[in-house]
Amino acid sequence: MSAHDLIERIALERFALRGIEATTIQDIADSAEVSKASVLYHFSSKEHLVDSVLEHALTDLESLVSSLTSTPLDSAEARSEFLDRFVDFLITHRLASHIVVSHPYLSDQIHSLRRASALMGALAEHLSQAGLAEYERLRFGVAVSGATYALVSAGQLGVERVPDDQLRPLLTSVVQDMTGLTSVREQVAL
Repeated sequence: MSAHDLIERIALERFALRGIEATTIQDIADSAEVSKASVLYHFSSKEHLVDSVLEHALTDLESLVSSLTSTPLDSAEARSEFLDRFVDFLITHRLASHIVVSHPYLSDQIHSLRRASALMGALAEHLSQAGLAEYERLRFGVAVSGATYALVSAGQLGVERVPDDQLRPLLTSVVQDMTGLTSVREQVAL
């Protein structure tokens, strides 16, 4: 693994587990067993490092949200398929999701957090355009937020002990149940 990739991996873990403000460039350098100068050679600032470690997750989230342009959330089947993809996103980008959820107050200072906030706003806009009753939008929002919180708070909830291949169907089932889409999925399977 290159020094650049190692620094990113360590930074992602540190930012998620300790917080952006509580993590220094020196902490990351020490954990990666490189010099602070080496970290700054690859990343000009802590903000640049945050942007870099969140880039892949935000690109995937952007793709997920932009897919709603061609597949709006106006049918139960479309919402069910979106939730499946969203759960996959959360599991794949667990640490990045933790950073985004726990640092919204830094969005005016860090580009990637501002971008994440805009993407969440776009997702909310797609949901509001789906023509759902307020109750259904609320159910959907609570389910998506709850799934996100469950993974972000994994340590407190004991979720990290469940391997991803087992967690994915469990979390998908819970989210589908919360949104009332389980029966739709069962009907489609018939």
